[in-house]
Amino acid sequence: DKESAEYCAADLYNLVEGDKVFFLPGSGRSLERSNYKSSLEVQRTSAVGRILEYSGEQLYIVTYPSALEEQIPDAETIRKSLIILSEGDEISHDEIVRVLFENDFERVDFVSEPGQFAIRGAIVDIFSYSYNDPFRISFFGDEIDSINIFDCNTQLSKEKAAKAEIYPDILNDEDRTMVSICDILPEDTLFWLDSSDMYRQKEFFSLTGKFKRIYMDVPLSRQDVKTVKFNISPQPSFNKNFELLTEDIRKNLENGYRVRIYGEKLSQLERLKSILSQNNGILPEFISGKNIHNGFIDHENKVCCYSDHEIFD
Repeated sequence: DKESAEYCAADLYNLVEGDKVFFLPGSGRSLERSNYKSSLEVQRTSAVGRILEYSGEQLYIVTYPSALEEQIPDAETIRKSLIILSEGDEISHDEIVRVLFENDFERVDFVSEPGQFAIRGAIVDIFSYSYNDPFRISFFGDEIDSINIFDCNTQLSKEKAAKAEIYPDILNDEDRTMVSICDILPEDTLFWLDSSDMYRQKEFFSLTGKFKRIYMDVPLSRQDVKTVKFNISPQPSFNKNFELLTEDIRKNLENGYRVRIYGEKLSQLERLKSILSQNNGILPEFISGKNIHNGFIDHENKVCCYSDHEIFD
């Protein structure tokens, strides 16, 4: 379901290095205009765009049945809608305005949500439907001098970019030829399904038949399938028993395991570090600013990934 998919995506964001994880939600087309609806549109467009750019590298798309069943324009239509602006390109302000208006972007004084653009002197701000933050494009005459991604609340630059990929709100345009998301997936796609018995009557399920599938639970209808076993166990329950935690960390490190403790708040991890130090414990690796829903131990790769909220619960 959607909640489980969100938890899974959040964990993968924090466990997988690089820009390889994308959450593909429903479009929220039935919702009133809001920041939440805009967020859904950005996540969905970004995921679809990344699928179309796939060239064999590692890529994880996390979704759920109702989002997968929503149709999208065909791949060629989506690719043609993409506007790419790169450093060194020459394009006039008038041409940018024409292209953006053609794609139903709204001109405003300051951009605050996807589908908007603003022009102030030699600076053009554009909020694409495929990115969480807008692009700031600085010109020298008609030449693009620099491109930055910025925070629309503080107006401060967050990072420099070599190019800006601008997607309009094409995924909600039902006047175009619409296809299943499965139609744009690469042939080597591997589907991981948390169940199949509950999905067998769903429209999307039959469309996944052309891909390899892995079931989290062996479906009743497929008792003949090959079983793959993962040597993974849940994070132990410590119940705030820090002596038990100290001994567990010591034992795992001595046995050659890497031990990582994930926590959203640095202050919480500093508190935990202080407690372990007072217990004369060997300190593990602390991962600040990231969290995982449930901790686990991967015995095959000899790594322990613990969540601070489960330690303190």
